[in-house]
Amino acid sequence: MKKINSLEYNTLIWFLTRATFIEITAEILLNKAHQDSWISILLAIIIGLIPFTLYSYLKNKFPDKTIIEINKEKFGKFGTFLNLIIISVTLIFTICSFWIVVHFIDSQYLYKTPTIMIIGVLILPVIYTILKDIHTFSKVSLIMFYVSIIFIIIILTGLVSNIDIDNIKPILNNSPNNILYGTFCFIGFNILPLFLLSIIPKTKINNYSPKKNFAFYLISTLSLLNVMFLTISIFGIHLSELYNYPSFHLLKRVSVLDIIDRVESILSLEWFLALFVQITASLFFIKEALNKTFKTKEKTNNITMTIVCLFIAFLTIIIFKTKGTEIAYFKNILIYILYLAYFIIPLIVFLKSLKKA
Repeated sequence: MKKINSLEYNTLIWFLTRATFIEITAEILLNKAHQDSWISILLAIIIGLIPFTLYSYLKNKFPDKTIIEINKEKFGKFGTFLNLIIISVTLIFTICSFWIVVHFIDSQYLYKTPTIMIIGVLILPVIYTILKDIHTFSKVSLIMFYVSIIFIIIILTGLVSNIDIDNIKPILNNSPNNILYGTFCFIGFNILPLFLLSIIPKTKINNYSPKKNFAFYLISTLSLLNVMFLTISIFGIHLSELYNYPSFHLLKRVSVLDIIDRVESILSLEWFLALFVQITASLFFIKEALNKTFKTKEKTNNITMTIVCLFIAFLTIIIFKTKGTEIAYFKNILIYILYLAYFIIPLIVFLKSLKKA
C-alpha cells in the first residue's frame, strides 16, 4: 500500500460522513424527529465522538496495522471470524450503497433509461478505481472534494435568502424517543462508516494529525446539520416530508446570479461523488481485508474484486426487477448490523488492547 497525505485522508472522512445523508438519513429523520431533526443531528455529532475517538485510539495504538491485522493478532482464529463478519457487513453495505445511487439516478435523472444501462455505466469506473492502489483513489477523492466545496458555496449563496426561521418551530415538539432514534440512525449511517478508514494504517498517512481529522469530522457533520436546517426552514416540515429526496428538490430553488436556473442536476453531483467515494472505499476495505486475512496475491485479489463488483451489479439488477422495495425495509436491519461490525467489534478490540499481555 502506497502512502497518502493527511489532506487526502481527511477528504475521505468528509465524503464517508456525507454519503448516505439525503438518500437514507434525511428521510428517517424527517419521518421520526420531524422539525426536531436538527436536534437529532446535533446530539449525534456529540455522541458520535465515541466511535470517532475509538477509531482514532486504535489507529494510534497500532500505527502499522489495519483493523484486520489487529483482530488476528489479538484473537487468533476468533479474530479471523470477526474479520469475516466485518467483510460480510461491508459487502452488504456496499450493495445497499450501490443500489441507492442507482435508484437516485434512475428516479431523478434517467427515468426513461433502462436500469441495466445505468448499472453498467456506474460499475465500470468502480471496477477501474478499485483495481488501483489507495494512492490513486485518494487523489481522486481530493479532486472531488474541491469540486464539492465549490458546489456547496453556490448552494448556500442561492438558498440563504429563502430561510424562514418560523418553519423550525415549535422546538422539542416530538417524543424524546423519536429524537434519539434519529440520533441513533445518523450515527449509524453517517459516522460509523468512518470505520472503513481503519484499513489504512497510520504509518501509511504522511503528516497524520488527529486534530485535523477531528476538524474534518466536525466540519462534515455540521455541514449535514446545515443541510437539514435549510431543508426544514425553507420547505417547512410538511413539504419536506412530502418530497422524495427533499434536499435534492431544495436545489431547484438555487439560481446563479438570478440568471441561470435549473442547476440542481449539476449541484446534486456533490452527493453522487460522496456515494461514489463510499462505494469505492467499502470495496477497497474488502480488497485489503481479503488480502490480510487469506494472504492472497495481488493478481488473485484483483480478479476476486472484479467478480465482487460484477456480483454487486448483478444483484442490483435483480433487486430492480421488484422495484427495489425490499431495500426500503432492509434499511432497518442494515443499521443494526453496521453497529455490530463498525462499533461493537472495534469496542471489543479496544477492551482487549487495554489488558496487559
